Amino acid sequence: MRILVAFGTRPEIIKLGPVCKALQNAGAELDVFWSGQHIELAAGLLDFFGITVTHNGTNIVDEQGLAGKFGRMTEQVEKILRANSYDWIIVQGDTATAAAAATAGFMGRVPVAHVEAGLRTGDLYSPFPEEFNRRLIGQATTLHFPPTHEARSNLIREGVPAKDIVMVGNTVVDALLYARAKIGTNYTPIDADVAALPTDKKLVLATMHRRENIGSPMRNVLRALRTLANDGDKVIALPVHLNPEVRADVMKYLGDAPNVHLLAPLQYPDFVYLLDHAWTVVTDSGGVQEEAPTFGLQILITRESTERPEVVKAGFGKLVGSNYDAIVKGVRQLTAGDERQLLDAPNPFGRGDAAERIVARIMHRKLHNNHAHAA
Repeated sequence: MRILVAFGTRPEIIKLGPVCKALQNAGAELDVFWSGQHIELAAGLLDFFGITVTHNGTNIVDEQGLAGKFGRMTEQVEKILRANSYDWIIVQGDTATAAAAATAGFMGRVPVAHVEAGLRTGDLYSPFPEEFNRRLIGQATTLHFPPTHEARSNLIREGVPAKDIVMVGNTVVDALLYARAKIGTNYTPIDADVAALPTDKKLVLATMHRRENIGSPMRNVLRALRTLANDGDKVIALPVHLNPEVRADVMKYLGDAPNVHLLAPLQYPDFVYLLDHAWTVVTDSGGVQEEAPTFGLQILITRESTERPEVVKAGFGKLVGSNYDAIVKGVRQLTAGDERQLLDAPNPFGRGDAAERIVARIMHRKLHNNHAHAA
């Protein structure tokens, strides 16, 4: 069986890394298209998961507009599909790469498998453009792999036949367990700044990058982090996103703040290390919402809504938006006392076998749908 996996961002590598490994172990002939959306953020990740890129996107990041990037990616994936005979194309999540590749697959009548299917906020503009991408991918998909019951229910409500849906958990849990085992207990961080973080203070990990939060919402979060750093018992670790607007505000509000460590974008093993030592996380990231429960972490989500409501229902996450007072109060509550307030509960996003289940289903699926067959 010949399969094309398409991705272009750091989270996609992390979440599709276990799938690529499982495909190789199952004897599939694996090709990989890399669009290069996150070139700097992908440092070391491909090697970490043992992924070999066979097709590189060209001149995609040079395109200024979202529609232009989408068009170039769709065209380039289409050419790859035409030149080869694939049984499946696999995409993950809600990126422009995933949406473009799924569109090219559908147009080329190559069955699309969607990893992390069925996530919805109900608001087409939040997050933007990810919610639109998810719905578009859903229309092009032959086999949907939702991570949770809620995601599966979303697909059923949208009319997807139950036979085309397989709930498997989230592959990010597979990746985390793989990384945790690989780095071991005596890990020395790759980044010297991460290794130099003080160990006599309570570590608060913060991440921010959402396009819809840039501006006033993000500045409120940064003000809250500055206040928390001034408490004296905490250290704020913030990997600064490469977006120039994000960087400008971070430097303005936190550049000279005591007890704040502004880090370069983290290599994945360093990120796992920090999660393993954090007291809490302040984040607008979807991926962190899935990752934190594996470590028992309670986190504050700086968004107005989440397509991962399971993290809130399970008690691992609290939606605080950009509310200054809620962020300050929440972090202070979670850093009170002398011990980390970890929850002893299972991760609602899976147990670490999602990739194996995905590959087992793909490798044995016999397509009888005239609207979705290999080119």
